[in-house]
Amino acid sequence: LLLPTILMIIFEAAIGTLLLIDGKKFTQIVFVIFGVLLLICGVITLISTLLASRKGGTLSVPRLILSIILLAVGGFFSAASGSVLSVVSTVTLVIGIIMTFNGMLKLVDYLSFRKVSEVKWIGIIASVVTIILGIVVAFNPFGATEAIWKILGILIIVSAALDIISLITFAFALKHMPKQATVIEAEFKDVEK
Repeated sequence: LLLPTILMIIFEAAIGTLLLIDGKKFTQIVFVIFGVLLLICGVITLISTLLASRKGGTLSVPRLILSIILLAVGGFFSAASGSVLSVVSTVTLVIGIIMTFNGMLKLVDYLSFRKVSEVKWIGIIASVVTIILGIVVAFNPFGATEAIWKILGILIIVSAALDIISLITFAFALKHMPKQATVIEAEFKDVEK
C-alpha cells in the first residue's frame, strides 16, 4: 500500500518548506494539517486491513494497531494544535533556564579549579556561551522556537527527499523482481556404480 507513504512524502516536503519560510506563522496550521493527514492515513490503513481480512485473509493485528494509533494521534493533533504550540514554547523556556543554570554551574566549577590547577580557557568560554544562549532562549522562547522550526523544516525536507529516493528504489526493485520461481518436483534415487 503506497498511497499513505506517498501522501506522507508530499506532506513532509510541503510542511518542511512552510516551516522553513515562516515557522512561527505556519506551526499551528502544520499541526492541523498533520492531524488531518494522519486521520486520512489511519482510515485508509483501517479500511484496507478490514477489507483484506474479509477477502479470506487473516486480520493483521499490527496493521490494525497502527491504524488505531494513526487515528488517535491524528485526532489529537487536529483538536489540540493550539495546546501543542503552547507546550513547545513552554518547553523552550524551560530548556533556556536549564541551559543558563548549567552554564553557571560549569563556570563556577571552572573558576574554582582555576585557582587550584591550570584550566583551559575553552571551558570558561563554553560556560559563558552556554549562559548567554540560555538567557536568549529563556527570554525569547518564541524566537528560539522559530529557529528550531527552521532547522526542523530543513530536516523534514531532507527526510522527504530521502523518502522519495527510497520509494523509487523500492519500486525499481519490485519491478525487476522475478515473478515467481518455478517449483520443479523431483524424486531422488540412489544410484550404485
